[in-house]
Amino acid sequence: MRALLACVVLLRAVPVPAQQPFDHALSIQQGGKEIGREEYSVRPGVRSGASVITAHARYPATSPTLEIGAIQERSADGAIAKFELDVQAPEGNVVILAAGSGARLIVRSVSKGSEAGRELPGGRDLVLLDDRAFSLYLAIADVATAAGARVTALYPRGGRRATIVARRESGPDGTTIQLSGDVTGTLIVDAAGRLQRLELPGPGILVTPVAK
Repeated sequence: MRALLACVVLLRAVPVPAQQPFDHALSIQQGGKEIGREEYSVRPGVRSGASVITAHARYPATSPTLEIGAIQERSADGAIAKFELDVQAPEGNVVILAAGSGARLIVRSVSKGSEAGRELPGGRDLVLLDDRAFSLYLAIADVATAAGARVTALYPRGGRRATIVARRESGPDGTTIQLSGDVTGTLIVDAAGRLQRLELPGPGILVTPVAK
């Protein structure tokens, strides 16, 4: 596994093409200006039976200098079965892998000439996010409750942890999830589970769908 991951990082000298057609596209704005685009799909998992989020983000949308590929699959009990974050940036490429092992989450980071691993507490209330791959926030919609679910968010690329309370408000056209705690904002998904709006006032981020 170690040799394989190292080879993957070294060989990816050009942007990773989409491994499959993406169903949806998002515009990412900050301070009222578009800074990037993201495409994503949500499909049933082959192994776990739960949903799999697959995403590819580009910053800026054309001639990107930063590209992020992400895969997150949850098991039937809500734990993280598989997570991969593939980052291609001017400062260097990195692959981050994570998977649940009982009550623990094993995280491994591989870049050119470097490899690191760590174990963290796992569980259904853990979500893995990234500051530049916003379709991953759909995992919060899966665990949100009307009373407010307490969620631990881990940002593997920077090592940041956040506690989020996700309160679900259902309506005829979809669901609104109010986020409070270390991350505040509003996440709206339609009846089919597609991201309709994500607003994070702290960093000034607004994410909305666009036509493909």
